[in-house]
Amino acid sequence: MESKRKASSFGYGAGALAVLVASLGFAAVIYSINIISFEYLNLPAWIFGPLGVYTLLYSFFSPKDPIYYLVWGVIMTCIGVVSATYAVVPPLLILGILLIIIAIIGIAAYKRSK
Repeated sequence: MESKRKASSFGYGAGALAVLVASLGFAAVIYSINIISFEYLNLPAWIFGPLGVYTLLYSFFSPKDPIYYLVWGVIMTCIGVVSATYAVVPPLLILGILLIIIAIIGIAAYKRSK
C-alpha cells in the first residue's frame, strides 16, 4: 500500500522549527565570537525575523489558508524589524506600514472572494 502523503512535503511546523533553531544557533555563534554586542531588545529580531520571512514564503506555496500565513508572516517580520532597528527607525513608522499592508491584504482577499 502506498502512503497518500508525499515524503518530500512537510507541514509548516517542521519548517518553522528548523528556521527557528537555525536562527538561534546563528545568533549564538554571532554573539559568542563578539561580532556584535548582545542586547536583550535584539533577541526578538533573531526569533521573529527569520520566522516571519519563512511564514511569508510559506504563504505563497500553501494550498490552504494562504491569507492567514501571509498576515502572520507580515506581523512577525515587522516585529523582527522593529526589534532590530528600534534605535534607528521609529517603531510607530513600522507599525503604520504594518497596518497599511494588512489593510491591503484584507481588501485583496475580500475582492478575491467576490
